[in-house]
Amino acid sequence: MNTLFTYKHFLDEHTFSLLDPIFEATLLFAVLLLIIVMIKKVSIWFCLLFASFSIIVSGQLLWFSGIIADELNLEGSSKGFYCFVVMLLIHCAAIWISLVKASKHEKIPQYSEEI
Repeated sequence: MNTLFTYKHFLDEHTFSLLDPIFEATLLFAVLLLIIVMIKKVSIWFCLLFASFSIIVSGQLLWFSGIIADELNLEGSSKGFYCFVVMLLIHCAAIWISLVKASKHEKIPQYSEEI
């Protein structure tokens, strides 16, 4: 198994692909959060914190991968962009499901009309 960290191992057909596994890992964590939210009730604050942190980190990663690809005169990987968009949609769905589950369990006070 040849695992050299050289310039030619970071490229796939003149496309900068070094950060693709990191995008796939963040997408995996987004799917994991969605599964957890669907199975059990999760605090909306935990969901918002995890989703916002994940979106910020992967957005910065996408930005910097574009800068690195530009500096090396290569094409940027479209795989990273699509992973970011899908992860964004999954996080929005997880937050929406968490909000729906939180609103179903709120009890609305019932007032009687006794005089």
